[in-house]
Amino acid sequence: YSQSLSELIEFREKNSDNDSDCMVDKFTDLIGNINHRHVTVIETMAKGIMELKTEAKEHSLDHSSLQYFLDRFYINRTSMRLLITQHLTLFGKEKPFKKHIGCINPKCGVTEIVQSAAEDASSLCDQYYMAAPEVQIEEYNAAQDGSPVTVCYIPSHLHYMVFELLKNSMRATIEKHSMHSCSELPAVKVVITEGKEDIVIRILDRGGGVPLDKLDIIFSYMYSTASGHQDSLFDNTDASESISPMAGYGYGLPLSRLYARYLNGDLRLSPLEGYGMDAYIYLKRFSVNANEVIPVFSEAASQRYKFGDLSGDWTGPQ
Repeated sequence: YSQSLSELIEFREKNSDNDSDCMVDKFTDLIGNINHRHVTVIETMAKGIMELKTEAKEHSLDHSSLQYFLDRFYINRTSMRLLITQHLTLFGKEKPFKKHIGCINPKCGVTEIVQSAAEDASSLCDQYYMAAPEVQIEEYNAAQDGSPVTVCYIPSHLHYMVFELLKNSMRATIEKHSMHSCSELPAVKVVITEGKEDIVIRILDRGGGVPLDKLDIIFSYMYSTASGHQDSLFDNTDASESISPMAGYGYGLPLSRLYARYLNGDLRLSPLEGYGMDAYIYLKRFSVNANEVIPVFSEAASQRYKFGDLSGDWTGPQ
């Protein structure tokens, strides 16, 4: 990141009085190289956290401060990559998808994204378990009866969130009902609703759930239930982040929640211990309400590491 910042400052100083098309092309090439350089940042950080967790057995580790730092680090990374991707899509060689404005789809079909994520999760699940529960999708539009649910959103972010939740639900369902045949596995149910203000995606499984007091642990970057063998199968470390690159490292849920909160939404879990899990993705129906929520770097941020939870160091509610 220091190298990237130095390159951007140097470029600005050399081209401050130049507004030609050639300068735009050079800038596009520069941020394209920066974008490529940072592709493996999440993977590298995750491996570092795994090493830290191993070493932490020998000394005290402030999990709260670590979680706080990583949340802020990754939400900033998300914001920067969105800006870079938007510029590259609009001004670079890669052309945007039809009806997209850069990497944003003003009429993103929520059901289509869910179906695509379900297919990807089913394929991955079948690859490991040789089976996958059925995904039943139901759509209900209370705001515009009879119309499909659409939202102005970043399709890759939505796909990532839904894929991660479905993958977890499928895995929990199969491991909970391991004695059943594929046709007897309980279905994973998805309900998509559109109200006056919010669009909600609810994912319900019968994978056994977790105790209520374990919810905070689930969203920790230090937590993962995957074994070493599962890491290799559930880990997609290519350049695309539309499919979860960190499943198996314990990053899927915390990153998914950050994606949801980045545009003033949320991701919440409601466990039914012994039965299953209810997962909810909340999106703002109107883009005017989907304002960017990013950290504020002030004295409050540095004091947070010394004195614990403080308010006022984000641009929106947390």
